[in-house]
Amino acid sequence: NPLGGVIQFVRAPVRSVADAIPWPSTETSTSTALPAALELLLPLESPWSRQLLAPCGEWTALVNNGFWGGDSTAPGPAVSHALDVECVVACVAPRYGPGHEQVQLEVLGPTGEPPLGYVRTLSAAATDGRWRWHESGTPFAFEHAERYALRRKRDRFDRELLLHYLDCLNIPARDDSCYGPALLLQRRQPTKT
Repeated sequence: NPLGGVIQFVRAPVRSVADAIPWPSTETSTSTALPAALELLLPLESPWSRQLLAPCGEWTALVNNGFWGGDSTAPGPAVSHALDVECVVACVAPRYGPGHEQVQLEVLGPTGEPPLGYVRTLSAAATDGRWRWHESGTPFAFEHAERYALRRKRDRFDRELLLHYLDCLNIPARDDSCYGPALLLQRRQPTKT
């Protein structure tokens, strides 16, 4: 399942999302669905240059080849703003290095707080083994808010709870069969004159 690293979901069809991406790209249609299509992103690099768009229910899933498992800031939030629709950013960074780890959910949309449109953010993250907890925005009715009071911050929000929340947002991220054929976008480099 592609939920490892960063995956974004924009509530719009793939074609609308591709047309709203704000830089020139070369498109390649594939007959391969996520997660099998993820190998098309290799190698991972910084800055990232390729991304996959795939239908996932009423949403379009976006993943890119950012070196650390994807970039959570682009292009989903900008595309959702341009299309005036919701965007959900999900991040699961398994433990790496000297105690770095993270599970995060961001929901953005037209009803969110200006200027960026954040509706709800949840994050349990460790840097060098030190855990931090962050939440902002109004909780959704489906949230298990009692978890947020647990003493250990890392226990407040985990991958399984994130997947449950995505299910509640009508994003079938845990079901690989819900992803359709991916569209590969390769960012075109500007020509030098």
